[in-house]
Formats: sequence, C-alpha cells, structure tokens
Amino acid sequence: MCAQTNVAAAKAPVEVVLEPPSLLSRYTCAAIMAAVFGVWGKIAFYGHDENGTYDESKAPGVGCEVHSWMVPLTLTTSYVLALPVLRMFSKNYLSETVDVKLLLKETMVIYNGGQVLLNGWMVYRFLDALVNRGHPFIGDIHTVNSGATFGVWIHYMDKYLEFFDTFFMVLRGRMDQVSFLHIYHHLSIAWAWWVALRVSPAGDAYFGALLNSWIHVLMYSYYTLSLMKFSCPWKRYLTQAQLIQFTSVVIYTAVSFSMLHRSGEIKAKHYIVYGLQTFEMVSLFYLFSLFYSKVYKKKKMMKKKSPESAPEQSSLSSDSSISSDGESKKEL
Repeated sequence: MCAQTNVAAAKAPVEVVLEPPSLLSRYTCAAIMAAVFGVWGKIAFYGHDENGTYDESKAPGVGCEVHSWMVPLTLTTSYVLALPVLRMFSKNYLSETVDVKLLLKETMVIYNGGQVLLNGWMVYRFLDALVNRGHPFIGDIHTVNSGATFGVWIHYMDKYLEFFDTFFMVLRGRMDQVSFLHIYHHLSIAWAWWVALRVSPAGDAYFGALLNSWIHVLMYSYYTLSLMKFSCPWKRYLTQAQLIQFTSVVIYTAVSFSMLHRSGEIKAKHYIVYGLQTFEMVSLFYLFSLFYSKVYKKKKMMKKKSPESAPEQSSLSSDSSISSDGESKKEL
C-alpha cells in the first residue's frame, strides 16, 4: 500500500508556480509601449518635412509619393523574423517562470486603448471629409486635400503598429493563436495599403479604411474592457461586423470601378488597385468564414458535454476570440 502511494505521488503533476512580476518591470514595459506610440506618431504625423512640423499637405499620398517598396519589405520581413526570436526569449526567460499575462497587462491596456483612440480619430477624419469637406462618397480618384487621404496614410502606418498584436501572443506563449490566418492578414494588409497609396491614394481609397477603422474601434475597445474585467455589450456582434465589412468593401469596389470605367477615367494602374482590394477582401472573407465555422462547430460540441467540463467561454471578433478572463486570442 505504501509503495503504491509513493508511485502515485511520483506520477502526480507538479504545479508550476509563476513568479509575479514587480511593479517596476510592469511599468517599465508599459513605458516602452508608450514610447513606441510616441516614435510611431512622430514618424506618421510629423515626419513629412525637414522641420518636423504637422503638415498634412506634405504627407505621402497627398503632397508626395509614399516610400519605396523597400520599406514594407523590410518591415514585414522583420516582423516574420522577430517571431521565432521572441518565442525563444519568451520560452527561455519568461513563460516558464514569470506571469507574463500580469507583466504585460498595463502594456496591453495602453496598446489597445491607444488603438481605440487612433482608430476613432481616423473614423472622425473620414466622416469629417465626407460631411464637411466635400469629399465624394464614391466615383472619384482625384480628391486628396479633404483630409481623407491623410487618414488613409495614417491607416496604412497603423498596419505596422498592429504587428504588436502578434508580438503579445508570442511573448505570452500563445503560439496556438498565431495561425496562418493571423500572419496572412497582417502581412497582406500592409502590402495592400502600400500599393493603394503608391498607385491610387485619392478619392474612393478612403472607404475600406473607414470601415476597418470603425471595426477596430469596437475590437480594441473589447480588448481593453476585457483586460480591465468589464463586460462588452457588442461582443457577440464583432464577427458579423467583420464579415459585413469584407462584403461591403467588395460591393463598393465593384460599383466604384463600374462608375469610373464608364467615365473613361480608369487607367491600367487602377486595375491593379481594384483587383488587389477585391482579392484581399474575398480571401479574408473565405479564410475568416472557415475559422468562424470551425469555432462555431467547436462551441456546439462543447455544449453537448457535461456541465462538469466547464468549457472556456469565447467569441469571435474581427481578429479574435477572447476568453472569459479577458485573455486576447486574436486569430487574424
């Protein structure tokens, strides 16, 4: 009997006690995130002339061409290469010993809250351009001085800031969330917006950025509220909103192309932009629908289990599912 007890004790799982991070380390991480926002903001909003002044008329797409293909190539390549490095760092120095979720809590609140403010500003600028500054709703490829094109530039630059969505997953050891869909979305959308700004940044280019910015206001608000342990009333509608976004952009693109083609304003370069935007939206709709279907089936199976199994509560959003404890599980 004693031998059996000893054998059972030897096979019993060993609890891993994670070391709580110090307040200094937590707020140091938060300060680094705030500094990243500061550097990004300096480049995106003020980096258009030698004096470093805020001048929208000199911004890429408005007063000059966007940077060369070397910039998105360098940044997207660095993004991909950084993932295994961060994974190794997290595995060897963080996830096995430190409560990374607690370590990055304030950092992620700053990041998600900052994204809410930034995307809210973009929504305001697009609507202000439409309502107050005479920006055409559809059928235009020339207007750049209404403020909408500057909003498109900021939206494009935010695609690089959104790489932190993945960095947080990797640092927290949640490699199951770093899916093909997630990586594909972050890489392809950055290139798609660079092409749009390079080829045709004016007029109708604003529409996809407007819808995506509004979705991100809802999405990042959800993440922020979840981290702070508040319920989110629009939680259940985020996935549907994302799918509606993809569909709306495809329809808008088709109508815009048809109008401009009949007017004779379409040039060869515009076929690239219209084709790329349609492909991007259709591919994301398809991949996201597969993901949604997979999770929906999983939730149905979990409902059939006994109450004792206590399945994790989750819901899909435009880029995620999030557990009941507020842990982000972003899938796009």
